[in-house]
Amino acid sequence: MTGPVDLTRDQFARWWRETGERELRQVLHWRWDPIGVSDQFPIAADEYDDYGPGVVALLRAGASEEDVADHLAFVERETIGVVEEPDRCAEVAALLASWFEGSVDLWQRREPG
Repeated sequence: MTGPVDLTRDQFARWWRETGERELRQVLHWRWDPIGVSDQFPIAADEYDDYGPGVVALLRAGASEEDVADHLAFVERETIGVVEEPDRCAEVAALLASWFEGSVDLWQRREPG
């Protein structure tokens, strides 16, 4: 995977504030959900918010899907304290890679020239 290299630091910060953080929060809550809190929405909607910045930093740096999956598995095992599920992590990493590129692309096309 390759990240969108044409975003300046300011553009990335604006995309994150306007679109990225909200969307990533949804992916982590509804698709990753390693402790199974999605059925407690909206009470647990912020459960995975602390992990978003690390994930998006990897994506922005152009990390491979495998690297993102490894990061998610590490967070599950070492930070959250659950047995990691490599298949789910790989599936979510592929989704995140696709989401990131698509979200940034769509945001850029809506930005005034």
